[in-house]
Amino acid sequence: MRPQQGASPRRARGRAADGPATAWPGGLRRLPARAGQFVRGHRSVVGNAVRVTTASCVAFYICRYGLDRAVMSVYATFTVVSLGALARIPGSGRQRAATVLTALPAGLVLITLGTLLAVRTWAAVLGMLVVGFLVAYAGTTGPRIAGAAPGMQLLYILPCFPPYAPDTLGQRLLGFLLGAVLLAAAQRILLPEPDTPPFRRLLAGAAEAAADLAGHHGGPVPEPVLARARTAADALRPGRIPPADLPAAPSLAHKAMAHAAEAVRTLLNRLDALHTAAGSQHAYRPETTALLRAVGDAARETAAALRHGARPAPGEGPRAGPLQSELAPVRTHRALDTLGRLSADDRLTYLRRRSLVVQAADSAVVLVLATRLLLGDRDVDRDPAGHAFAYARAHTAELWWRRLTAHLTPRSVIFQNACRFALGLAAARAVAGLLDLQHGFWVLLATLTLTRTTSLETRSAVRQALLGTLIGAVVAGGLLAVVHNHGAVYAVLLPLVMLLAFTAGPLRGLAWAQGGFTLVVAVLFAQVAPVTWQLAPVRLEDVLAGSLIGLVCGLAAWPRGAAPEVRRNMAALCQAVADGIGRTTALVADRAGAAGGGCSDGGAGILALNRAMMLAQESLAQYQSEPRERTARQPDWPAVLVAGADARRGERLLPGRPGRIAPHEVGAWLRRAAESTAADYRALARHLHTGDGPPEVLPRPLDLGSLLAVAPPVPPAGAAPPARADSAALLVDSVIWLDALTADLTRIHREM
Repeated sequence: MRPQQGASPRRARGRAADGPATAWPGGLRRLPARAGQFVRGHRSVVGNAVRVTTASCVAFYICRYGLDRAVMSVYATFTVVSLGALARIPGSGRQRAATVLTALPAGLVLITLGTLLAVRTWAAVLGMLVVGFLVAYAGTTGPRIAGAAPGMQLLYILPCFPPYAPDTLGQRLLGFLLGAVLLAAAQRILLPEPDTPPFRRLLAGAAEAAADLAGHHGGPVPEPVLARARTAADALRPGRIPPADLPAAPSLAHKAMAHAAEAVRTLLNRLDALHTAAGSQHAYRPETTALLRAVGDAARETAAALRHGARPAPGEGPRAGPLQSELAPVRTHRALDTLGRLSADDRLTYLRRRSLVVQAADSAVVLVLATRLLLGDRDVDRDPAGHAFAYARAHTAELWWRRLTAHLTPRSVIFQNACRFALGLAAARAVAGLLDLQHGFWVLLATLTLTRTTSLETRSAVRQALLGTLIGAVVAGGLLAVVHNHGAVYAVLLPLVMLLAFTAGPLRGLAWAQGGFTLVVAVLFAQVAPVTWQLAPVRLEDVLAGSLIGLVCGLAAWPRGAAPEVRRNMAALCQAVADGIGRTTALVADRAGAAGGGCSDGGAGILALNRAMMLAQESLAQYQSEPRERTARQPDWPAVLVAGADARRGERLLPGRPGRIAPHEVGAWLRRAAESTAADYRALARHLHTGDGPPEVLPRPLDLGSLLAVAPPVPPAGAAPPARADSAALLVDSVIWLDALTADLTRIHREM
């Protein structure tokens, strides 16, 4: 035992040598501290167990003993258990309560459907197939709905079994409403999960950090300023944001928030790279200093607007106009003339430094426009740089339809999971109905809780579940045999058993969860109707049947989980990047006007690239969450996503730039360079799709020497017309964009 603070080592050794009898009081004094450490370390699990136990017991006691409504008591209790324990609703107590209350209409519909379709086995099976797919597929619309989906499945499963009793529908609906309201109240009041910073506040903090970083125009940047900027950028990474706060819904506000987050992270990264690059200590040119000052002002105005939260009045709020006016002289700087005076080794360094300034300003413009859209200004698409906000005028129904249909493909892991669960639940309902199992509900519950996304994980879950259920059945059988029909004993034991099960399960694993839930079911149903010890082996048989069905589904439907889809979707993303390079280059090099912009396909190209990125991100997220055997080295999948983001950024920004690539030889060089880079991405896509050995052809760097050989010299400052300067700037920015994509490709190859 550790000596108490302030005690001498000698006295401590003496107490320890006295043996357990003397040391025990000190151990007792430490028990509260140890218990406090345990509670603090597992606060979320313990708090959720307390909330679910309290709400379910209060609902059960009111309905069973206060109103003497057995059916109502069962539905009230299972509503709390399904939405509080089986579901994994993310967020703070306030957010969880709001999610539960939002689910009320859907829950009423599911219980009504289950009650009415229980008239025939085939009707219940067909309903289970449709409901199972729709509820699971609804997870595409955001983490909160995805977290609630398992619990919502249970709201159809429970009433879809005999007896067919439409006359009890009223009790069932009232029990559901009571349980949901009590759970929402418990989530909000009883040991609630702490609130997290709103996403807008994170955006505002990042914008303020960018403003501080942009305020340094050459010279050393204080380390606290750099550290704050890096922390702010890291805080906006999707993996760092609580799931309930992620702007993942297909609403206009969430799309604008995601757009603003991408812009401000790019802004912070570009400013960081600018201030830490070689030669950053030198003084900036006057036009660069003015541009950075405008970037800082725009970022600070954006932060103030985000914290204020109200829609800006006309002429107020963050504006992109002043920033764009300061961007023009930097964009038309005599870049090619400067390149001609540099050595070959310094050319890319100069290009990248110049590009960092332009990209930072472009990101600041997008941040301003995305913030205005977030605050309700839908006119941002009329801005010269607003071609990236084509969704600003879309109706809400259109945005939701795009999201829901984006995953209707066998290549989507969300679609695969929805099909797997729907088929498994429908098969379990058919087996329970055809074999007339006594408690078929438990068969579906086992199928729902034990089906995993890989066969390896499903086998492991089934082994643990059967072991836990066996032990729980033995304990429950002994309890039922000893207590028999003494209802008061079960009423006293119910909260204790629930608290133990809902705490030990998440902390100790699936075996504890299944064993604890078996005991909870026995104690609960013993108060609803007379039962014997035979209830326990029936529970074990049903769990075994449900486990076998889940295991079969896991072996038959996409048994390898997301591993194959990661490679396929990453290959599709590389193909989409190659197509995006071709589209963007064609718009930049072949357009007829001096000031063009926009996508000739109406934005369909960016939509295709966005869809490819979404499928790749979803499959990677599931792949990373799955336990898997040690295999060969995997490619750097996040680097592929970075390449997709770089391709999308160029496709959004470059076609809207003023200028025209001329003469013909320069345009031909740009097309050849783009075709070479696109061909490398297509080769990588073929390699990822086939899964063969590492690709033999390595990416080829850009040949700047041949570009300078065909590019015409730029006249001295002031002698070139504005159109000529715009064209030179457009060419340089296009070269830098292709160079970034080549660097991404090199990084991917390096990790293969």
